[in-house]
Amino acid sequence: MVEIMAPSRGDQRKLNAELTDRFNYFDGWRQQWDNKAIEWYKLFVGHKEPIPSGVERSNLHIPKTYESIDTIRARLVKAFFNTRPYIDFIPLPDGSNPETMDVAEKKAEVASALVDQQLCKNNIVKLFYDFVTSFLVFPAAIMSVGWRYEEKMVKKPVPTPFYGMTQFGPQLQWTNQMREELSAVWDDNEIAIVDYFDFWPDPRGTNIDNARGVFQREWVTEEQLVNIVKWLMKLPDGQIFPIDIDKLKGSTGSLEEGTWQRLSAVGIEAGRDSYQAGTKLYKESGKELYELLHYWEDDRRTILVNRQDVIYDGPSPYWRHQKKPYIVESYDPLPNEFYGLSAVQIIHDLQHELNTQHNQRVDNVSFALNKMWKARRGADIKEEDLISRAGGVIYLDDMDDLDEFQMTDVTSSSYNETSITERQLENVLAVPPVIRGVDSTKAETATEASLKSSNASIRYDVRILLFESLGIKRLAQLMDLNNQQFINEKRLIRLGPEESVQWRTIEPGELIGEFDYRPAGTSVDPAANKEIRRQQLSQMLAFLIETGNPYVDLYELTKAWMESFDLRNIQKFLFPRELVNQMLMASAPMQGEEGPPGGGAPPPSGTPPGQGPPGIGLAQPTMLGGGPSR
Repeated sequence: MVEIMAPSRGDQRKLNAELTDRFNYFDGWRQQWDNKAIEWYKLFVGHKEPIPSGVERSNLHIPKTYESIDTIRARLVKAFFNTRPYIDFIPLPDGSNPETMDVAEKKAEVASALVDQQLCKNNIVKLFYDFVTSFLVFPAAIMSVGWRYEEKMVKKPVPTPFYGMTQFGPQLQWTNQMREELSAVWDDNEIAIVDYFDFWPDPRGTNIDNARGVFQREWVTEEQLVNIVKWLMKLPDGQIFPIDIDKLKGSTGSLEEGTWQRLSAVGIEAGRDSYQAGTKLYKESGKELYELLHYWEDDRRTILVNRQDVIYDGPSPYWRHQKKPYIVESYDPLPNEFYGLSAVQIIHDLQHELNTQHNQRVDNVSFALNKMWKARRGADIKEEDLISRAGGVIYLDDMDDLDEFQMTDVTSSSYNETSITERQLENVLAVPPVIRGVDSTKAETATEASLKSSNASIRYDVRILLFESLGIKRLAQLMDLNNQQFINEKRLIRLGPEESVQWRTIEPGELIGEFDYRPAGTSVDPAANKEIRRQQLSQMLAFLIETGNPYVDLYELTKAWMESFDLRNIQKFLFPRELVNQMLMASAPMQGEEGPPGGGAPPPSGTPPGQGPPGIGLAQPTMLGGGPSR
């Protein structure tokens, strides 16, 4: 028997019963959504139920749901992760630690750069793409944000000197020798997408914060399970309970796996029997999977193995933010409900109506093209003679022995009904043709297209504000506070855009602070009204340059204008801000000596060079160089 430690068995049995009963309560409540979630998943992937044997009819799925979902998904991903840094940190005043604004802004820049670096390390664009797909299809999407530390034995080439013989005698040379050493391969925030079927919330909760607790399922091998227990032993608080590996072996076959339930519904996996067979194949090899149910409260974490034994119960390791380490969002949140509406749920009936209309029309056309006949019973007519062929002749004893079964062609009203259904679907999700990048089904003026795009953009902007408030800001907060808690030594980070990266070593104390978090690219939906936005920026830029308005940062406005052309690396086209500041400050005294252009009044006494009223000159520090450098 393999057993790790041996504290009181009584406490373990009590916790086993408590966690098992609580999980069954959560699971019973969630099951009422599970079948619906599978049905919405089928519509998204285009699954078609097989036609019964002997029935001949059309069985098409029109991918209108996918088209709409893909449009929304692309716009949301581009809105949040189109520009870097992905998230701006804004320092907040902290009464317990007063410091100058300059220091706070430097800390905010460092903290933002570190989180941006970790987001890239986690491949956040792909993760957020999956996250958006999840809440568009399922009742909710779940993202976990935790801290991962992993060590591995890594082979590294090490330059080694040696003396080798040459034509000039022995000389110092170098060669690479392989050395194996224990190295930290990951010591950062880790972001992961949790399957809807692997997450159970408190039935009484309405959001992740006021839920009394949540369960998350994880599958691990025996080696991973032992390593988890060893890591838990290093925690200063909490209680470790014994686990009997031999007893746990084989018990996983009676458990259901979330992905099995979804994939088997669309015919990808043979079903439960194949899952259990796969479990038996790995039973004796040490690669058998064990189910871990992680139970989280704001200040508690408990782990249950195969729904049998609790192996750990203690405080949450995330004492800095004291929150459950998850982000949970629905496409359309419902008041006072944990699960909201998914986009597929909203258009579920319209998609089925569209499929029915298309299949009926295809069947009608098939009947019209493949003629049917009425033949007198007993007439000497062979069925193969009725197959259409060039120059074919059917010999009859009587002309009344055979008659064509008339099938009317598809009426125009059926196409009108389909157009109405498609427009209803587009209106529900605000995805008109101009937004999807396709031609409209009817002629529209430029003004009509612009108005539709603008109205659709308003609905998207509201959703972007909602996702920013509930999701992105929470993501940044959890990552930032994890950095403040777990980073305890010097770290090398990069500052600045891709074209002018500056590497810098930071101390743990430089991360400590209170910040507000603002996604960098969500002021406007960048996928909507792109031409209109570019035109507005061009007009604004021309007007401000012409009037010499000193109250606008033209450097940032120029960047926004250039970004509207979808240029990837704006910085390589712009002078560095510090250089622009120097150029403007150098030219400012010359403007003061020559006087204002056009004979205008001189600037008031005490006004800094280049900061006079409009008309003093275009090269003014407040216009191009004002504000802190980014």
